[in-house]
Formats: sequence, C-alpha cells, structure tokens
Amino acid sequence: MPHADTAEAAVITHRDTTRTTCSQTFTCTFIVALFFVSSGAWADNLQTCLDGRYPALCDKSRLSPEQLQRVKVAEHRANLATCLDGKYPTLCRHGDLSEVEARDVSRAERAANLKTCLDGKYPTLCRHQDLNAAEATRVKQAEHSANLATCLDGHYPALCRHEDLSPDEARRVKLAESVNPPPSTRIRAPSTARRYSSGSDCESGHWVDSVMADGSIVKLEDGSLWQVDGADTVDSALWLPTDEIVTCDGKLINTDDKESVAAEKIR
Repeated sequence: MPHADTAEAAVITHRDTTRTTCSQTFTCTFIVALFFVSSGAWADNLQTCLDGRYPALCDKSRLSPEQLQRVKVAEHRANLATCLDGKYPTLCRHGDLSEVEARDVSRAERAANLKTCLDGKYPTLCRHQDLNAAEATRVKQAEHSANLATCLDGHYPALCRHEDLSPDEARRVKLAESVNPPPSTRIRAPSTARRYSSGSDCESGHWVDSVMADGSIVKLEDGSLWQVDGADTVDSALWLPTDEIVTCDGKLINTDDKESVAAEKIR
C-alpha cells in the first residue's frame, strides 16, 4: 500500500488504468472510489499522528520515514507541554524528556503540587512527600483551616475530620452539627461494591462523591480517586454527585448518564 504522500498519484494511476481497461464499468468506479477512501484514511491518520497528543491512536505503519520524523517531533512537543503543566505527573512520559526538560518538569510538578496542597481541601491529592519542611508546615495549616471550615458548616459531618480538631474546635463543631441537619439528598444505601459476574473485573454499587480539576479527577463514595483520560474529561466534568458508577477494566461507567470514561485508580 502507498504512503499518504503517494496516495493521490496512486489514485490517478489506478483511475486512468481502470477507465482504459474497463470502460468505466461499475467495478471500475468502485475501485476508484475505494482508492479515494483509502487516501482519506491515510490523511486522517497523518493528521491524528501530527497532533502528537494521542500516540496510541497513530498507525505508524502507514507513515513514510519523513512523516515518522515529523510525528516524533510532534509527540515530543505535546508530551513536554503536558509535563510542564505539572498537574498530572502520571500523564507525563518522563522517559522521553531531556535532562534540561526533566529539571523544568520537576520544578513545574512541585509548584503544581504545592498549589494543590495549599488549597487544603483535598489532602489525598497532595503529594506530601514532595514538600520541604517549610512547605509542609504551610500545608498542614491550610488543611487544618479547610477542614475546620467544612466541619463548622455542620451539614456534612461525614466530611469532617473530627480527629484533627482541638477540644475547643470540637465543641464548636458539635454545636454547628446540631443546628444544621444534613440537606436532603438522594438516599443511598451504604456502599456495597459487588462483582457483576464471576471472572469479571467490573464492580457495581459505587457512586460519584465529587468531581475535581475540570473532570480530570473523580472521587467515589468509598474514598477512591480516579484520574480520567484527558480525552474523556469533557464527559466526566459534567457528572454529578450521587451518579451511579460501575468500575470496569480501567473504566468508570456512569449508568445514570449512560457514559463511560477511561480512568486509572490513583488512590
């Protein structure tokens, strides 16, 4: 099969040949149309490859040596952009970075992690082991303040880390919880994750607790955290708390919205 850059010439050659030998019969027309479709498929594949963000979707067997080199540059550039964002280290192919790029990425990841940690609301998303002593002190204060604010709201006792409160704070929180009953929500039974069938890697009985980082992170009711593939965050960003979820072979399946996203359990 010809590469994408020779596809047009091949189409013209076969078109002329078939017109001469077949006198434009239905069969000849079909052959010409098939070659045009093939040319379009090659062009679409090249466009996907040159995007650089989705190497797994690129069929490199269809590329010429010159195109392979262009794709290699595009994939490196896309990976570096993802890495320098710093927010999702697991999406970065660190092995493809140069020594200088790796240092820049390390700084970006530390800065992004510190920002997440200093928010204080999601301690499980903070890589505490990457903090220095001064940063760890600031983060501890931020997490304490965020937890206290949640506790003093009084509506969600289950989200309050009561063990982190001082005696005086605990008394204030107890009063807040007594005068602020939880709001009415969809009633859920306690989480009882169960297998769909023997030998299956699917578990039902889960639901969404919260969606963070524009759909990139989904927290389930059991406290587990799932990192959603970048291509699927457009769907997961719209998921709502209490949406029913099935975890299945590296996917989260929202049975309420009839949607599924590729996701990796990170905690």
